Amino acid sequence: MQNILERIRHILLQEYGLEVFDIHKMTAGVGGDTFFINSHQGKFIYKIVDANEMNHPEEEPEICSFLLQRGLKVSDYLKNMSGNFVTIFDDKRVSHIQKYVKGNVFAMNEAADWFMVQSPLLLGKIHNELHQYKELPIGIGQNFFRYMTPESAIKSYRHSYELAKQEGETDILIDLEIRLKIVQKIRDWKFDVQKLTYRNSHGDYTVNQIICGKDQINAVVDWTCACRHPVIWEITRSFFYAEPSCIDGQYDEAKLEDYVGNYCNIALLTQYDRDNLIRLYLYQLAVCDYYAQYLNADIHKKEEYLLQAQFATKVLQQNI
Repeated sequence: MQNILERIRHILLQEYGLEVFDIHKMTAGVGGDTFFINSHQGKFIYKIVDANEMNHPEEEPEICSFLLQRGLKVSDYLKNMSGNFVTIFDDKRVSHIQKYVKGNVFAMNEAADWFMVQSPLLLGKIHNELHQYKELPIGIGQNFFRYMTPESAIKSYRHSYELAKQEGETDILIDLEIRLKIVQKIRDWKFDVQKLTYRNSHGDYTVNQIICGKDQINAVVDWTCACRHPVIWEITRSFFYAEPSCIDGQYDEAKLEDYVGNYCNIALLTQYDRDNLIRLYLYQLAVCDYYAQYLNADIHKKEEYLLQAQFATKVLQQNI
């Protein structure tokens, strides 16, 4: 860790002219490692980003700059001495730095009532504004439905089950058995991607990525996964992660209707979108093996993957 901290200090001084007097690790999420920086020039957030197919670190600051110019509350990145937002950290990772945003993040399923009103409104604004931005890589698109099938999920769950037994991870065996039964029930579920409304988006818009003040959203952060998604997937997913009544996997239809209604005050949905609001989210949860990610993850990231897996299983149990 000391070597990493020294490397960060060196980069911040040489590339950004920042004299750091305090630095500490904040998180080790699924997309990279984040550090709080206190310098003589101010407070910042520094992120070292993993290189994989879901992360687009070079795009993140550009998107935020685009949205900031349009009045949206998002991350504000610094450019380095070369005029670039992204700086090489090592031979496998890159990094960037943004201004610190004061505020708090609601825990999962603990969002305030005002947040459940503001969040869908902001998501609608993000979708509208980014529709004017260049086309981002596809997230849940044709290839997702081609390769992430119930059949491939069954194969993955069986492999994870055997691996969990070998590693003594007995606590997740019941969940995997439940998922094997659930995925059988969605074998005939089909979606027409031509009928789904797609927009450039945050890619991971949840309560975890939204910094809040007393009664307002201060900023949406962590745009590493920005891509084009079906808008309904992000609407429903953000609702389930934030809404307190969803803590056990169930959802209140009236509250979801209100959440969607607030989104539709800003951006439109088609009837096909509405008909598949829940189904698309459930399908994605059912065919994605978060347990495989958990079993193969770095020790610092295991808890994050396990929480995702367990919550997803609860949602599936309650709704399929």
